[in-house]
Amino acid sequence: MLDLLLIPAAALLCLALWAVRRGDHRLHGHLMTAAMTLIGLRLVLHPRGLSPHHRTLWLITLAAAGITILLGRMALAWREGRSNPTAIPRIHRAFGTATLIGLSLTTLVWLMRNRG
Repeated sequence: MLDLLLIPAAALLCLALWAVRRGDHRLHGHLMTAAMTLIGLRLVLHPRGLSPHHRTLWLITLAAAGITILLGRMALAWREGRSNPTAIPRIHRAFGTATLIGLSLTTLVWLMRNRG
């Protein structure tokens, strides 16, 4: 039943990607943080339902998401003129893409797990 928490997380993820496409970077950050919070909440609420292998994959994915969010805050500071390093937005996009690929693969492995 806790797996249903992934549906609003996926919706938030889609809305966040749509927001950044429209140029609303601050809303994008809030929605991505909310999506990762929902996924983390799923892991915290029922850790016994996951094998150690799956738990490790999810924790690595959440760590990558956390780093991406921190890089996103730095990229937002650059966009708003409060920071100088110009490479931060490119690093954030690259790390965000890697995080989304990792999240997709982790979700696929998790959905294909053997419940027997």
